[in-house]
Amino acid sequence: MTKGRLEAFSDGVIAIIITITILEIGLPNGNDMRALLEIMPLVICYLISFIMVGTNWANHHHLLQVAGSVDGKILWANLLYLFILSFQPVTTGWVGKSNFAMLPVRVYVLMNFLGTMSYILLQHFIITAHDCEILKITVSESRKENWTVFVELIALILSFIPRVHYLSCPLLVVAVAPWIIPDLRMKRFFEESQKPDSQC
Repeated sequence: MTKGRLEAFSDGVIAIIITITILEIGLPNGNDMRALLEIMPLVICYLISFIMVGTNWANHHHLLQVAGSVDGKILWANLLYLFILSFQPVTTGWVGKSNFAMLPVRVYVLMNFLGTMSYILLQHFIITAHDCEILKITVSESRKENWTVFVELIALILSFIPRVHYLSCPLLVVAVAPWIIPDLRMKRFFEESQKPDSQC
């Protein structure tokens, strides 16, 4: 399979995920400010989810640019990543409609953490398949993955603590903050690979 087909499929799935997530909000149950305030938990949760999914999409796009071709490991790792990401509309709606109750928040944070781990797995398979020393060094020099995993684990722990569990959701944005600007490591890799003495 070519990476273009995998990228097109992934883009389609992620676009559907964002579309379904916004539909979870629904229309206000009235025409006054009270009706608007009633859906604000959903709006806040949607904003967090949009940042998460949008950041995932941007970095997923840059990651696939590195892949020369797609083998079975990359294909299934990508499907696992999309499978976990596809729960975003359900968990977003559950958190918003429950007004940030503890169990929905815990599930929401857990699914985002699993999404991060599946992305790291996909990245590992792509780097391994590429077999380029420059790329391996470029990625190994970054601490972005460690930061994200660490902060999301803190968010997961907080989700078990009453009265502060709701802080786990905005903490997810802190976890992905280094990724909001798409991964510049891939750009550096392309610049290095185009040099005459490049090993790739």
